[in-house]
This record gives sequence, structure tokens and C-alpha cells, in this order.
Amino acid sequence: MASKTKKLELIRKHKLVRQGVKRKAALRTKGSTKSKKTLFGD
Repeated sequence: MASKTKKLELIRKHKLVRQGVKRKAALRTKGSTKSKKTLFGD
């Protein structure tokens, strides 16, 4: 069994890897540019 320190280090490493993954994926697919409607209204 792994030590408590090793477990913690692994958890922290995985957290760093996952940071912002969903947000970045959403930006890639949908883009961050606001639509014409939002910017200028109807």
C-alpha cells in the first residue's frame, strides 16, 4: 500500500493536470466570442 504522502502527491498532481480542462474544451468548441445579438441587441 502506498504511503499517505505518495497518495497526496498523486492527488495534487492529478488536480493540476485537470485544472481548467472542461473550460478549455468548451472554449475550443464554442469559442469565446460573444454573439452579434449579445453585443448589439436585436
